[in-house]
Amino acid sequence: MMPSQRRIRLFGVLIVITVIALVYMSRGGHQTRTSDFYTKTQEALQELRYEEAAKQRDAEDVGSRLKAAEEQAKQAADKKYESKKVAVEGDDQKSVAGRVKIDGDKVPGVAAQGGRSRDQAVVKEDETLEDHEVEMELNAILKKSPIIIFSKSYCPFSKKAKHILLEKYRIVPEPYVVELDINPLGEKLQALLAKSTGRRTVPNILLMGKSIGGGDDMEELDETDTLVDKIKEMGGSRITEVEHRGARAAKPHRRAKRS
Repeated sequence: MMPSQRRIRLFGVLIVITVIALVYMSRGGHQTRTSDFYTKTQEALQELRYEEAAKQRDAEDVGSRLKAAEEQAKQAADKKYESKKVAVEGDDQKSVAGRVKIDGDKVPGVAAQGGRSRDQAVVKEDETLEDHEVEMELNAILKKSPIIIFSKSYCPFSKKAKHILLEKYRIVPEPYVVELDINPLGEKLQALLAKSTGRRTVPNILLMGKSIGGGDDMEELDETDTLVDKIKEMGGSRITEVEHRGARAAKPHRRAKRS
């Protein structure tokens, strides 16, 4: 049975409408892609993607730098810690009763009671870095001069000892003064001196690393005219000159009795 003319016209109309719709949609999409709004939107999106990528790269770069800085700080801290540790090398070094012998520069004239010289220094296995630092500070001080005056700036007995040793006598090398109330490690140095010399009070005068007393002791040695001899005897070749600055009063001589 043949389709009616009405149906044929209807199908034709539908086909025409479909073709027109397709053409319109195609042209509309093309116009949309070529429009300024579409182009600017795409450019903005592209820039946004670039910015996000740049931020990501910057964040990764900052993270890498922070990680590198942390690693460098850790290495520096480890190096500082290792530099304070005492290296034990050589066949002649022995560990005895929890102590380790250290080699190093000799401190001329440093006696065991006045501080440990670097060639004889020992470090307890449980000794802290702070204790080791105080002892190294004491060793460094003892190298300043054969005579060390451990003093406190406000102490009258310290002033008396400094007056005798620095003003009444000419000593070469000149005695070196350490004001324990000013030195950052003063309290710990004083505690270490008390342990090593048996004298906690100030002044504490060390001659060749050995304590020879305080202010009253210096006054007695001065008044009995024995200070020069004591310094020469204990100082040896380390003391190049020692003399009283002023003329000493002549001691009275006894007259022989006539028979």
